[in-house]
Amino acid sequence: MAVRDGAYGVEVSQASPPASEVPVSGVRALNVNFTARTMFLVAAVVGLAWAFVYIRDALMTLFLALFMALVLEPVLRGMQRKLPLGRGACAVLLLLGLAVVGIGFALLLLSPLAQMFSDFVDELPSIVEDISTNSSVGAWVDAHSQTPETAQANVKEIAQGVAAAAGGLAGFVISTFSLVLALVTTVFLTLFLMIDLQRLIAAVDTLLDPRDSDRWNRMSERIITAVSRTMLGNIAISIICGLIYGVSAWILGTPFPVVMGVIGGLFDLVPMVGATIAGTILVLATLTQGLTPALIMLAVVLVYQQFENYVLQPTILGKAASISGFFVILSVMLFGALFGVVGAIIAVPIIASIQIVVRELTGERRASMAALRSTADPPVASV
Repeated sequence: MAVRDGAYGVEVSQASPPASEVPVSGVRALNVNFTARTMFLVAAVVGLAWAFVYIRDALMTLFLALFMALVLEPVLRGMQRKLPLGRGACAVLLLLGLAVVGIGFALLLLSPLAQMFSDFVDELPSIVEDISTNSSVGAWVDAHSQTPETAQANVKEIAQGVAAAAGGLAGFVISTFSLVLALVTTVFLTLFLMIDLQRLIAAVDTLLDPRDSDRWNRMSERIITAVSRTMLGNIAISIICGLIYGVSAWILGTPFPVVMGVIGGLFDLVPMVGATIAGTILVLATLTQGLTPALIMLAVVLVYQQFENYVLQPTILGKAASISGFFVILSVMLFGALFGVVGAIIAVPIIASIQIVVRELTGERRASMAALRSTADPPVASV
């Protein structure tokens, strides 16, 4: 006689099997069945993952356009209040103004800066040699280690790699065409998102009940403020950093002071670690003029970093980026690994937005827990 095990759906025979087929005591056979629904779900997940990988460039472009629309939203609202124009006309005027500024910067400064960077790369081996021979610190390092020789070889490889990357007319044309195409696509997506952003927010609001609607409106406004103020403030601080570093490098006689200032401003866009990296580069470059100018540059870097941390950031950014240093470093690492330099630059606005969402979604829970703690009886003091 056969007995069916209802828990596992396994038919167990009570007849004594041969000795060679006796199962191990306590072990039951299990039947694993895949339903059509499970197979369809797995296929859908695999298909979505494949589609995400295939269209990742388009998603990145859409994400950057949405990010730029959020950054420019307060500026657009200010233009609507000051100018007798509609939202669409103000958005077009704003992007045209930014385009004119960008084209003017490219025509007036980009070519000289590119030439300066090219000369800087060509002079890197001689700069390293000057550091190792003309400064007491470099001479001491040269006498006690092989670091200058290693740095010299690596610098030559860097210079050769940059020169090779800059060559090739066909590759340059293709890269330029791809860059222009991506830039135009991003600009038009940003324009349409800027025009329709309030409409999209209102469309989401129509799907929510009154309580969730209030939360959504409050959360969306805080995200727009945080993203815009953090990014625009970071750009303003980086411009100040580049000017201070560039002028200091020019006064101390550092090679290529304009390039040093641009490097300082660009690195300062990366939170926490960028200013330190830029300061290290400037101090090492100033070693070519001797130990005393390098120490002065080190003092300038340290004083400016304190000025930025305790004066510029609280004044310009305010509470928009009140994020712990741990999460700032973590977000820079993660988004930098995912999206490169652009990801490292936009990491803080993104993590600030995530922090706002988490606080809004957990606000009622935290308030109820605080009320329970306040109404709880205080502990009885022991006599």
